[in-house]
Amino acid sequence: MNTASFPHGIMFHHFWDHRHPAGQGAIGADDLVRLLRYLGPARILKAEDWLERAVAGRLEPHHLCLTFDDALLCQYDVALPVLDDFGLTAFWFIYSSVFEGQLRKMEVYRYLRTVAYPTVDDFYAHFEEVLGGSRYGDMAAQATAGFDPRRYLAEFPFYTDADRRFRFLRDRVLGHDPFEEIMDILVERAGLQAERLRHLLWMEDAHLKGLDDRGHVLGLHSYTHFTTLGEMSYAEQQREYLTNRRHLIAVTGHVPRAMAHPCNSYNQDTVAILDELGVEIGFRSNMVGAQGSRFELPRQDHALVMAEMEDR
Repeated sequence: MNTASFPHGIMFHHFWDHRHPAGQGAIGADDLVRLLRYLGPARILKAEDWLERAVAGRLEPHHLCLTFDDALLCQYDVALPVLDDFGLTAFWFIYSSVFEGQLRKMEVYRYLRTVAYPTVDDFYAHFEEVLGGSRYGDMAAQATAGFDPRRYLAEFPFYTDADRRFRFLRDRVLGHDPFEEIMDILVERAGLQAERLRHLLWMEDAHLKGLDDRGHVLGLHSYTHFTTLGEMSYAEQQREYLTNRRHLIAVTGHVPRAMAHPCNSYNQDTVAILDELGVEIGFRSNMVGAQGSRFELPRQDHALVMAEMEDR
Protein backbone atom coordinates (compact mmCIF):
# COMPACT_ATOMS: atom_id res chain seq x y z
CA MET A 1 0.00 0.00 0.00
CA ASN A 2 0.96 3.66 -0.31
CA THR A 3 3.48 4.18 2.49
CA ALA A 4 3.96 7.96 2.74
CA SER A 5 4.10 8.88 6.41
CA PHE A 6 1.99 12.02 6.26
CA PRO A 7 -1.58 12.82 5.18
CA HIS A 8 -1.99 13.66 1.51
CA GLY A 9 -4.35 13.69 -1.42
CA ILE A 10 -4.42 11.38 -4.41
CA MET A 11 -4.70 13.44 -7.62
CA PHE A 12 -6.69 12.36 -10.67
CA HIS A 13 -7.31 13.89 -14.08
CA HIS A 14 -8.30 11.66 -17.01
CA PHE A 15 -10.44 8.55 -17.33
CA TRP A 16 -11.53 6.46 -20.29
CA ASP A 17 -14.56 4.41 -21.30
CA HIS A 18 -16.56 3.76 -24.48
CA ARG A 19 -17.19 7.51 -24.83
CA HIS A 20 -13.91 9.01 -23.59
CA PRO A 21 -10.69 7.94 -25.38
CA ALA A 22 -7.87 6.25 -23.50
CA GLY A 23 -5.16 8.90 -23.76
CA GLN A 24 -1.82 9.17 -22.00
CA GLY A 25 -2.28 8.71 -18.25
CA ALA A 26 -6.00 7.92 -18.42
CA ILE A 27 -7.40 5.02 -16.37
CA GLY A 28 -10.64 3.08 -16.53
CA ALA A 29 -13.23 2.30 -13.88
CA ASP A 30 -11.68 -1.11 -13.11
CA ASP A 31 -8.29 0.54 -12.63
CA LEU A 32 -9.81 2.98 -10.14
CA VAL A 33 -11.46 0.16 -8.22
CA ARG A 34 -8.13 -1.69 -7.95
CA LEU A 35 -6.35 1.50 -6.90
CA LEU A 36 -8.85 2.30 -4.14
CA ARG A 37 -8.65 -1.25 -2.81
CA TYR A 38 -4.87 -1.06 -2.89
CA LEU A 39 -4.83 2.20 -0.93
CA GLY A 40 -7.36 0.86 1.57
CA PRO A 41 -10.79 2.52 1.58
CA ALA A 42 -10.71 2.87 5.37
CA ARG A 43 -7.80 5.33 5.01
CA ILE A 44 -9.68 7.55 2.58
CA LEU A 45 -11.67 10.27 4.29
CA LYS A 46 -14.72 11.88 2.77
CA ALA A 47 -13.80 15.31 1.47
CA GLU A 48 -15.76 17.30 4.06
CA ASP A 49 -14.22 15.27 6.89
CA TRP A 50 -10.72 15.82 5.45
CA LEU A 51 -11.37 19.55 5.19
CA GLU A 52 -12.60 19.88 8.76
CA ARG A 53 -9.73 17.79 10.13
CA ALA A 54 -7.16 19.74 8.09
CA VAL A 55 -8.46 23.07 9.39
CA ALA A 56 -8.50 21.77 12.96
CA GLY A 57 -5.07 20.13 12.68
CA ARG A 58 -6.52 16.67 13.32
CA LEU A 59 -5.36 14.77 10.25
CA GLU A 60 -3.45 11.58 11.04
CA PRO A 61 -0.40 10.34 9.11
CA HIS A 62 -2.32 7.55 7.34
CA HIS A 63 -5.21 9.71 6.15
CA LEU A 64 -5.85 10.16 2.43
CA CYS A 65 -8.32 12.11 0.34
CA LEU A 66 -9.26 11.97 -3.34
CA THR A 67 -8.99 14.99 -5.63
CA PHE A 68 -10.09 15.58 -9.23
CA ASP A 69 -8.80 18.54 -11.23
CA ASP A 70 -10.25 20.49 -14.16
CA ALA A 71 -13.98 19.59 -14.14
CA LEU A 72 -13.60 16.94 -16.83
CA LEU A 73 -16.72 15.08 -17.91
CA CYS A 74 -14.82 11.79 -18.01
CA GLN A 75 -14.37 12.10 -14.23
CA TYR A 76 -18.12 12.44 -13.73
CA ASP A 77 -18.96 9.62 -16.15
CA VAL A 78 -16.30 7.11 -15.12
CA ALA A 79 -14.97 7.90 -11.64
CA LEU A 80 -18.07 9.17 -9.84
CA PRO A 81 -20.02 5.86 -10.05
CA VAL A 82 -17.01 4.09 -8.52
CA LEU A 83 -16.88 6.61 -5.67
CA ASP A 84 -20.60 6.08 -5.12
CA ASP A 85 -20.06 2.33 -4.86
CA PHE A 86 -17.37 2.88 -2.22
CA GLY A 87 -19.40 5.49 -0.35
CA LEU A 88 -16.68 8.10 -0.88
CA THR A 89 -16.70 11.80 -1.69
CA ALA A 90 -13.86 13.85 -3.13
CA PHE A 91 -12.50 17.31 -3.81
CA TRP A 92 -13.24 18.60 -7.33
CA PHE A 93 -11.08 21.56 -8.35
CA ILE A 94 -12.80 23.65 -10.99
CA TYR A 95 -11.50 26.24 -13.43
CA SER A 96 -14.45 28.31 -14.51
CA SER A 97 -13.74 29.87 -17.89
CA VAL A 98 -15.10 26.89 -19.83
CA PHE A 99 -18.43 27.21 -18.00
CA GLU A 100 -18.76 30.79 -19.20
CA GLY A 101 -18.11 30.36 -22.90
CA GLN A 102 -14.32 30.73 -22.93
CA LEU A 103 -13.03 27.54 -24.47
CA ARG A 104 -9.81 26.42 -22.77
CA LYS A 105 -7.82 24.68 -25.45
CA MET A 106 -5.54 22.65 -23.20
CA GLU A 107 -8.01 19.76 -23.14
CA VAL A 108 -8.72 20.14 -26.86
CA TYR A 109 -5.02 19.68 -27.52
CA ARG A 110 -4.91 16.61 -25.32
CA TYR A 111 -7.87 15.18 -27.23
CA LEU A 112 -6.03 15.92 -30.47
CA ARG A 113 -2.92 13.97 -29.51
CA THR A 114 -5.06 11.11 -28.20
CA VAL A 115 -7.26 10.55 -31.25
CA ALA A 116 -5.15 11.86 -34.15
CA TYR A 117 -1.78 10.16 -33.46
CA PRO A 118 -0.79 6.51 -32.93
CA THR A 119 1.30 7.46 -29.89
CA VAL A 120 2.04 10.60 -27.91
CA ASP A 121 5.62 10.51 -29.24
CA ASP A 122 4.22 10.72 -32.78
CA PHE A 123 2.40 13.85 -31.69
CA TYR A 124 5.54 15.34 -30.17
CA ALA A 125 7.46 14.69 -33.39
CA HIS A 126 4.79 16.39 -35.51
CA PHE A 127 4.58 19.31 -33.08
CA GLU A 128 8.31 19.93 -33.35
CA GLU A 129 8.21 19.57 -37.12
CA VAL A 130 5.54 22.28 -37.40
CA LEU A 131 7.28 24.43 -34.78
CA GLY A 132 10.59 24.15 -36.63
CA GLY A 133 8.99 25.43 -39.82
CA SER A 134 7.27 28.33 -38.10
CA ARG A 135 8.46 31.84 -37.29
CA TYR A 136 9.36 30.52 -33.82
CA GLY A 137 11.60 27.74 -35.13
CA ASP A 138 14.97 29.45 -34.70
CA MET A 139 14.08 30.69 -31.22
CA ALA A 140 12.99 27.21 -30.16
CA ALA A 141 16.15 25.61 -31.55
CA GLN A 142 18.38 28.04 -29.67
CA ALA A 143 16.40 27.66 -26.43
CA THR A 144 16.60 23.86 -26.47
CA ALA A 145 20.22 23.53 -27.60
CA GLY A 146 21.41 22.69 -24.09
CA PHE A 147 18.15 21.36 -22.68
CA ASP A 148 18.60 18.54 -20.18
CA PRO A 149 15.26 16.80 -19.48
CA ARG A 150 16.62 15.30 -16.25
CA ARG A 151 16.77 18.78 -14.73
CA TYR A 152 13.33 20.01 -15.75
CA LEU A 153 10.23 19.09 -13.73
CA ALA A 154 12.33 16.55 -11.86
CA GLU A 155 9.73 16.51 -9.07
CA PHE A 156 7.31 14.75 -11.45
CA PRO A 157 8.99 11.38 -12.08
CA PHE A 158 6.18 10.02 -14.26
CA TYR A 159 7.04 12.44 -17.09
CA THR A 160 9.11 11.02 -19.93
CA ASP A 161 11.99 12.99 -21.43
CA ALA A 162 9.73 13.83 -24.37
CA ASP A 163 7.01 15.06 -21.98
CA ARG A 164 9.52 17.35 -20.28
CA ARG A 165 10.82 18.77 -23.54
CA PHE A 166 7.30 19.48 -24.77
CA ARG A 167 6.36 21.25 -21.53
CA PHE A 168 9.59 23.23 -21.61
CA LEU A 169 8.80 24.44 -25.11
CA ARG A 170 5.21 25.21 -24.15
CA ASP A 171 5.81 27.03 -20.89
CA ARG A 172 9.35 28.43 -21.02
CA VAL A 173 10.05 29.02 -24.70
CA LEU A 174 6.82 29.76 -26.53
CA GLY A 175 4.36 30.99 -23.93
CA HIS A 176 0.59 30.99 -24.27
CA ASP A 177 -0.21 32.69 -27.57
CA PRO A 178 2.62 31.29 -29.75
CA PHE A 179 1.98 27.82 -28.35
CA GLU A 180 -1.71 28.01 -29.26
CA GLU A 181 -0.78 29.30 -32.72
CA ILE A 182 1.27 26.16 -33.39
CA MET A 183 -1.27 23.82 -31.82
CA ASP A 184 -4.18 25.32 -33.74
CA ILE A 185 -2.38 24.42 -36.96
CA LEU A 186 -2.32 20.79 -35.82
CA VAL A 187 -5.98 20.90 -34.78
CA GLU A 188 -6.99 22.27 -38.18
CA ARG A 189 -4.90 19.69 -40.05
CA ALA A 190 -6.56 16.91 -38.04
CA GLY A 191 -10.00 18.19 -39.04
CA LEU A 192 -11.14 18.78 -35.45
CA GLN A 193 -13.46 21.61 -34.46
CA ALA A 194 -12.70 22.75 -30.94
CA GLU A 195 -16.14 24.17 -30.15
CA ARG A 196 -17.81 20.87 -30.97
CA LEU A 197 -15.73 19.14 -28.31
CA ARG A 198 -16.89 21.33 -25.43
CA HIS A 199 -19.74 19.06 -24.30
CA LEU A 200 -17.60 15.94 -24.56
CA LEU A 201 -14.66 17.25 -22.57
CA TRP A 202 -16.09 19.25 -19.65
CA MET A 203 -18.89 19.12 -17.15
CA GLU A 204 -21.62 21.73 -17.05
CA ASP A 205 -23.01 23.69 -14.11
CA ALA A 206 -25.68 21.04 -13.49
CA HIS A 207 -22.96 18.45 -12.93
CA LEU A 208 -21.22 20.73 -10.43
CA LYS A 209 -24.47 21.38 -8.58
CA GLY A 210 -25.11 17.64 -8.43
CA LEU A 211 -21.67 16.99 -6.95
CA ASP A 212 -22.18 19.68 -4.33
CA ASP A 213 -25.62 18.34 -3.43
CA ARG A 214 -24.13 14.86 -2.91
CA GLY A 215 -21.57 16.05 -0.37
CA HIS A 216 -18.51 16.46 -2.57
CA VAL A 217 -16.34 19.56 -2.05
CA LEU A 218 -15.90 21.95 -4.99
CA GLY A 219 -12.80 24.12 -4.84
CA LEU A 220 -10.98 26.85 -6.74
CA HIS A 221 -8.56 26.07 -9.57
CA SER A 222 -8.32 29.59 -11.07
CA TYR A 223 -10.46 30.99 -13.88
CA THR A 224 -8.34 30.19 -16.97
CA HIS A 225 -5.91 27.51 -15.70
CA PHE A 226 -2.87 29.21 -17.25
CA THR A 227 0.10 26.93 -16.75
CA THR A 228 2.29 29.69 -15.28
CA LEU A 229 -0.25 31.39 -13.01
CA GLY A 230 2.31 32.08 -10.30
CA GLU A 231 4.20 34.37 -12.68
CA MET A 232 1.23 36.69 -13.10
CA SER A 233 0.98 40.01 -11.28
CA TYR A 234 -0.92 40.29 -8.01
CA ALA A 235 -3.84 41.96 -9.77
CA GLU A 236 -4.00 39.31 -12.48
CA GLN A 237 -3.93 36.46 -9.97
CA GLN A 238 -6.54 38.19 -7.86
CA ARG A 239 -8.82 38.48 -10.88
CA GLU A 240 -8.27 34.80 -11.69
CA TYR A 241 -9.41 33.64 -8.27
CA LEU A 242 -12.16 36.24 -7.78
CA THR A 243 -13.88 35.26 -11.02
CA ASN A 244 -13.39 31.56 -10.24
CA ARG A 245 -14.88 32.11 -6.78
CA ARG A 246 -17.83 34.09 -8.16
CA HIS A 247 -18.74 31.24 -10.50
CA LEU A 248 -18.61 28.55 -7.80
CA ILE A 249 -20.67 30.66 -5.39
CA ALA A 250 -23.29 31.13 -8.11
CA VAL A 251 -23.46 27.36 -8.66
CA THR A 252 -23.31 26.10 -5.06
CA GLY A 253 -24.54 29.02 -2.98
CA HIS A 254 -21.55 28.99 -0.66
CA VAL A 255 -17.97 30.25 -0.52
CA PRO A 256 -15.28 27.76 -1.66
CA ARG A 257 -13.07 26.70 1.23
CA ALA A 258 -10.46 24.67 -0.67
CA MET A 259 -8.32 25.03 -3.79
CA ALA A 260 -5.53 23.42 -5.83
CA HIS A 261 -2.72 25.28 -7.61
CA PRO A 262 -2.91 24.75 -11.39
CA CYS A 263 0.31 23.10 -12.59
CA ASN A 264 1.73 23.77 -9.14
CA SER A 265 2.30 27.41 -10.14
CA TYR A 266 1.93 29.87 -7.27
CA ASN A 267 3.85 32.38 -5.15
CA GLN A 268 3.39 34.42 -1.99
CA ASP A 269 0.94 36.72 -3.77
CA THR A 270 -1.21 33.67 -4.48
CA VAL A 271 -1.20 32.69 -0.83
CA ALA A 272 -2.15 36.21 0.27
CA ILE A 273 -5.02 36.34 -2.23
CA LEU A 274 -6.38 32.97 -1.16
CA ASP A 275 -6.25 34.01 2.48
CA GLU A 276 -8.17 37.19 1.68
CA LEU A 277 -10.83 35.17 -0.15
CA GLY A 278 -11.49 32.93 2.83
CA VAL A 279 -9.90 29.81 1.40
CA GLU A 280 -8.85 27.52 4.22
CA ILE A 281 -6.69 24.87 2.54
CA GLY A 282 -4.82 24.50 -0.75
CA PHE A 283 -3.14 21.57 -2.47
CA ARG A 284 0.09 21.29 -4.41
CA SER A 285 0.33 18.83 -7.30
CA ASN A 286 3.20 16.76 -5.90
CA MET A 287 4.62 15.50 -2.63
CA VAL A 288 7.40 18.07 -2.37
CA GLY A 289 7.19 20.31 0.69
CA ALA A 290 4.92 17.96 2.58
CA GLN A 291 5.32 19.98 5.73
CA GLY A 292 4.42 23.27 4.05
CA SER A 293 1.68 25.75 4.88
CA ARG A 294 -2.07 25.09 4.83
CA PHE A 295 -2.01 26.24 1.20
CA GLU A 296 0.63 23.64 0.26
CA LEU A 297 -0.88 20.30 1.21
CA PRO A 298 0.79 17.47 -0.73
CA ARG A 299 -0.79 15.29 -3.38
CA GLN A 300 0.42 12.10 -5.02
CA ASP A 301 -0.38 11.68 -8.69
CA HIS A 302 -2.44 8.54 -9.26
CA ALA A 303 0.10 7.40 -11.88
CA LEU A 304 2.74 6.95 -9.20
CA VAL A 305 0.34 4.97 -7.04
CA MET A 306 -0.55 2.78 -10.04
CA ALA A 307 3.14 2.18 -10.75
CA GLU A 308 3.76 1.28 -7.10
CA MET A 309 0.78 -1.07 -7.17
CA GLU A 310 1.96 -2.83 -10.33
CA ASP A 311 5.43 -3.34 -8.82
CA ARG A 312 4.04 -5.19 -5.83
